Amino acid sequence: MSNSRPLNMLHRLLRTSHLPLWFLQLSLSASSLSPSHAFIDIVHLSSARPTPKTMSAHSSTANNLHGVSSPYESNSFTTTSHPPPFRIGYASDMEGHWSYFLDYVRRSNVLAWEEIPSNNPTLSTPFHRLTLRPDTHFVYGGDSVDKGPGDIRLCRVLVGLKRRYPSRVHLLVGNRDLNKLRFHSELSGDDWEFGGEASFWDPNAPSYMEYLRRREKRNTKVEKLKWILEHTLGCPDTFEFRREEVGILRRIYGCYPVDYTMKNDIDSTHLSVDWKREESIEVTDEQVVESFEYEINHPEGSLRQYLKHASIAAIIGNTIFVHGAIDALTMKYVPSLSSKFELPTTVPSSILAMSSTNPDEFDENDETMIDNVHEWVEALNEYLQRGLEDFEMRPHWNADRTSRGGEALLAIQNRPAMWGRSVVCNSYGDGGVVSTSDSQVQQRDALHASIIDSNPLVFEGVASNVLDPKPARWLLDHGIRRVVVGHKPTGDCPAVLSAAYTGVEVVSTDTSYSRRSDLDSACTFGECRGSAMSVVEIVGSEHANWLETFGTLACGTEYANRFSVISPESDTNQVDGDSDILGDMNLGKILPDGWWVKAAISPDQYHLCRGSGRFVEYQIRSKKDVNRQLDGL
Repeated sequence: MSNSRPLNMLHRLLRTSHLPLWFLQLSLSASSLSPSHAFIDIVHLSSARPTPKTMSAHSSTANNLHGVSSPYESNSFTTTSHPPPFRIGYASDMEGHWSYFLDYVRRSNVLAWEEIPSNNPTLSTPFHRLTLRPDTHFVYGGDSVDKGPGDIRLCRVLVGLKRRYPSRVHLLVGNRDLNKLRFHSELSGDDWEFGGEASFWDPNAPSYMEYLRRREKRNTKVEKLKWILEHTLGCPDTFEFRREEVGILRRIYGCYPVDYTMKNDIDSTHLSVDWKREESIEVTDEQVVESFEYEINHPEGSLRQYLKHASIAAIIGNTIFVHGAIDALTMKYVPSLSSKFELPTTVPSSILAMSSTNPDEFDENDETMIDNVHEWVEALNEYLQRGLEDFEMRPHWNADRTSRGGEALLAIQNRPAMWGRSVVCNSYGDGGVVSTSDSQVQQRDALHASIIDSNPLVFEGVASNVLDPKPARWLLDHGIRRVVVGHKPTGDCPAVLSAAYTGVEVVSTDTSYSRRSDLDSACTFGECRGSAMSVVEIVGSEHANWLETFGTLACGTEYANRFSVISPESDTNQVDGDSDILGDMNLGKILPDGWWVKAAISPDQYHLCRGSGRFVEYQIRSKKDVNRQLDGL
């Protein structure tokens, strides 16, 4: 091979990717190029950020050993760069964590901030508008609220981005977005005085009256909302997060709610800095309740606008995006708009057909199954819009409290209500990875038990079988070779199943709750993510591309990885005619001892993970050892 070809290839990689410097140096050292010449070119073209202030002992050693402070460049293209023809940025499950979102944008190759004039002359800090870089797409995978003091701002900037780039931005709904539709009926008027039954999906949760007795509280709308948040939505800190954010917004805009008819494009602008809690003005309990009601009930509310502009699923090129999972239960299935947000007692015909050798048990008049993946996505998104229309027409309970508008949307975000068939809430995640040895057996047993006992509660906590060939074959038959999801935490970096197993690459991205208790025993208010930060991007062309993940592990170690190319079977390993594109074929593989290869953290080390349920453990292992184990398979 001549010297010019690898040099051109390296420059192309540098221009189009945030690969770590050690990865590029290692690639060059295997060629006939002079290492010193190569290093000079790398330094000239890259712009590394400083090493994070907090680093663990082993992460500092891993990075400093190779002279690397950070694997990513600044979040803007240099004047000499030429982006690839296709790049998708993906983020999910930020759940109102505003500082995390700011860090994500800072590292992103897809998003950037644009400074605009301030509407408040008393503020010296400028406003910024979120923008999309040329030739890129962005997908937000759902769950925009609940776990941080940035719910309103995050929804506003995402909706503003969608409005300006409607064909290149996709906002997906998660369970935490949809379940707020309950507030109108459960908090409006005198309904809060009715009380509240325990969650049908959680037998251990107290009823509202039991909650009041335990805490010796009076029955008020404030207490009703606190009970809903803590015992039915699993977010006990959200009330105080909202108090903080309302104070921040009052300080920024001078009032809350903001009068958007008097502001110029205010819903897509914000201050790009976070305010310290002690600088927020006083917000009463009642004002916090009013904020929750306004943001979902008012047509201009931030979450209401998010749902209006959102989808259940999206397809870009060869990649499909949903919040939860596409498995044997959710594939092809479109729920009925008459679905109820309750525990069903009659086994659906599609479930009976799955467990029977007689496919005639499926009743086409009872349920909708769509064979074409693209038509299935269209039908799911139509289901969302029809559900929102129903909510707008009748947001309150009916006279006998048996139905309310938008109930079909409350149902699809609840696994028991869907009899385990929720594309929004089914999940691959299990113990920091996306498959364990028990997942296939657990799902099969849950399906059987739900029929025998007529009890869909058995699906709660069951991980979808990511190795099931049936949904993979369905997706492949329609040109889909990658599934990207969020919803359930999968450790301190994205959990990926290599396409080598089923032909479909599965990417699970939620890194919330990734704080390492062995490194930091204290979890401060709103900071349970620890140091973990991840960016997920897809690069190449629409039908031949690769996954890139980069960020920071919970221990502080920086990583940046390129996965194998995903392309049509007739054009494997080629992107735009180039067969030299690099990718680590070990990433996303499962070792014989159950450990998953999740990330490369140096030229000779991998970050491994395994676990079950909420138990997660990590290990650093040499690439030599990993190669030896995989070669033996």
